[in-house]
Amino acid sequence: MEDRDENAGVLRTLRGMSNSVRVLVCGIALNRMGSFVAAFLVLYLTRMGYSPSQAGSMLTAFGIASIIGPFAGGSIASLFGARRAIVVSMLLSGVATATIGLVKGYLALLLVISAAGAFNQMYRPAAFALMAELTPSKRLVMTSAVSRLGLNIGVSVGPLLGVWLSTYSYTAVFLTDAATSLGFAFVAQLALPSSSNRSSRQNTRTFSTRTDGHGGHYVEVLRDRRYLIVIVALFLTAVIEAQYQATLPLDIKDRGLSVLLYGAVLALNGILVIAFELPLTRFTRKLSMRNMIAFGSLLTGGSLALFGFSFGIWVFFAGAVVWTLGEIISAPSLDAYPSLVAPREQLRSHYIGAFTTVQIAGYAAGVSIGTIVYQHIGAAVFLICAMFGLIAFIGMWMGVRRP
Repeated sequence: MEDRDENAGVLRTLRGMSNSVRVLVCGIALNRMGSFVAAFLVLYLTRMGYSPSQAGSMLTAFGIASIIGPFAGGSIASLFGARRAIVVSMLLSGVATATIGLVKGYLALLLVISAAGAFNQMYRPAAFALMAELTPSKRLVMTSAVSRLGLNIGVSVGPLLGVWLSTYSYTAVFLTDAATSLGFAFVAQLALPSSSNRSSRQNTRTFSTRTDGHGGHYVEVLRDRRYLIVIVALFLTAVIEAQYQATLPLDIKDRGLSVLLYGAVLALNGILVIAFELPLTRFTRKLSMRNMIAFGSLLTGGSLALFGFSFGIWVFFAGAVVWTLGEIISAPSLDAYPSLVAPREQLRSHYIGAFTTVQIAGYAAGVSIGTIVYQHIGAAVFLICAMFGLIAFIGMWMGVRRP
């Protein structure tokens, strides 16, 4: 059976998924497709009459709350069980998001926008911990790739849906986003196994907090020095990945090139990931997880380094291909790694929570750091990204261990 799990392809992985894992995969994709509030907040708030600085402060609050959400979610999942954490998170996310279109005052908006950011991310440790509990460890990387396929489709479709809805009203944008969260909560309550169902633990290994009499705490995560090295390297990788949204469009604009080029670069990445990541994961998952994760960080930094040279438009497409290759070989393993490396079930949601929190923090910090540095040194920022990619490669190589 282990050999069959090890060599399971796409179709066998899909057929072998339990209904609960299918619900999780579809729920994550649905939630991601509906998570387009942040992209429209500034437009909505400035239309309401708020200044750009006030709108920016609310968007910053949303980002900070998005960092706090998964950190808190790791503990909530451990204390109350995965299903409850997912249901409560999505219910509160739906209510908070719907409320954005109903309140007008600055402080009230700041509060509900922060709540929406936190609750929308709080479910993630529970969802991925439960997915790991219900999936044979040999198939977890492949299952993560399936989940990422749904997530990437949601990322591609969501903004288009948001743009279409915004032509009618921003209230429709917020209500649709809220509906996806509430729908996930409803299906999770009906279809996911209860964490208190101990009679089925042997078969489904449902997430619990009392399997061996010990709970879980983030202090224990901090004691895992090799894992700390990994999440520091993850932070650096997220910082340089953020430059695709932060400094790359600025550089294209400053070179006098069309914004269509930027759109084409992002579209190329999305198309290649959706088309090739899942089938290629069948082969890459048989290779060393350390190699895949470490070289993914190196390729991400290297792809940005290409943008530091003025060799013509083709450089941007070459960089996009290198970036995509790094993402394809590393992302499924990287998503599965926290679940596989956690020393016991009770710490799984904390390992995932720490991982997710650091990754989101890296994206948020990367936008600010990149734009500030670009303002002073221009395209040389991409060479710094290459250096960060090399440091992240070394960190991943030293920290990632065989699960």
